[in-house]
Amino acid sequence: MTTIESEQARPDDTTGRPLTIALSEVGSADVQLVGGKGANLGELLGSGFPVPPGFVVTAEAYRRCVDDAGVGPRLAEISAQAVSASPAEVSLMAEEARGLMSRVAVPDDLVEAITTAYASSCHGQRVAVRSSATAEDTAETSFAGMNESFTNVTEQDLVQRITDCWTSLFGERVVSYRAERGLADDPSIAVVVQVMVSSERSGVMFTCDPARGDEVLIEAAFGLGEIVVSGSVEPDTYRLDRETASVREIRVGHKTHQITSGANGDVHEPIDGPEAWRRVLSDREIHDVGSIGLEIEAHFGNPQDIEWAYVGNELFIVQSRPITTLGDDRSGADTPLLRGLGVGARSASGAVRVLHSPKDGHRLRDGEVLVADKTSPDWVPTMRRAAALVTDAGGSTCHAAIVSRELGLPAVVGTRHATAALHDGDVVT
Repeated sequence: MTTIESEQARPDDTTGRPLTIALSEVGSADVQLVGGKGANLGELLGSGFPVPPGFVVTAEAYRRCVDDAGVGPRLAEISAQAVSASPAEVSLMAEEARGLMSRVAVPDDLVEAITTAYASSCHGQRVAVRSSATAEDTAETSFAGMNESFTNVTEQDLVQRITDCWTSLFGERVVSYRAERGLADDPSIAVVVQVMVSSERSGVMFTCDPARGDEVLIEAAFGLGEIVVSGSVEPDTYRLDRETASVREIRVGHKTHQITSGANGDVHEPIDGPEAWRRVLSDREIHDVGSIGLEIEAHFGNPQDIEWAYVGNELFIVQSRPITTLGDDRSGADTPLLRGLGVGARSASGAVRVLHSPKDGHRLRDGEVLVADKTSPDWVPTMRRAAALVTDAGGSTCHAAIVSRELGLPAVVGTRHATAALHDGDVVT
């Protein structure tokens, strides 16, 4: 007897893998279904850590929609070919891939599944929508800020933001990063949807400081955590003993502004006068953040890069991933032109190139020292060609620092005025 398969049959009909799943139902073993971020958060939530509730639109849902659109094979080819391509070719490949993704539609049954999961897990509240690629937040590759994430998302915009996350898998910065890391496999992505934490204070913690090794490093600012991750302000820096979580050192940063959750989305608010120099966390809160970080490290069995947030006196964990780079980052130097936070054990020399936007990246010649106010994921293709990086803003846990470590790029961040003190053509080490 001949079997005729219906055109309506879907991959999930035969695999049994769900299109959406509650965050509380997944754990560390589910990376291929919910991505690195989703697996880590689900593991923590299921283990009793204070993680906001939510659900995941699985990688199965992404794969099904891509296959239905008939673009999967070409997307796989682009990912494989990009590893050996030039930066200009990578840019064209990424543009083609995003064009292919514009053909991908969300079928009615998936929309219904998302709506049902949202009602069950998020109860009508605004949410954070965050990419969770299957190669993301692992011990080898963090993809720090590469794929898109969105805050303050309403139910009305939810499906669109999910597809925006899918498309970001083929942003130029992501394709370039994958090429740099030698990742030639066909990428896949899930999307985490969580109840929005409208944090009043937030930041990033390394449970083992990559620069010193024997300390917990916490950086903190007011408002939403993006302000610290992006390096937009000089955060407070707290260093703790790894054995006792007792405070060793406090450095109060100059926090010129904050991002808060407004009725119509994120709001950028200036912080003036003495308030900009006010400490973010008390000694007790520093200890509490450090203690829960060390508990999470013990749970996973390796040092963690953790994003945390306070709403009132309630502490939440909104992300945890393995630290991708550890080692002795200390190195000597002559009398410095500038002082900041050092990143990486290597040194490099070269002519300075001051750039104010990633759109100016073509001006950087291979081997020059990139000097910028701060970096974002859009800077990665340019960073790949630099001999070293120097920024005005940022701390040890900002994007510039994390990606520089992964690229093996010597860097000094948080110098405050490198773009003013250095000029094109200056030769620096």
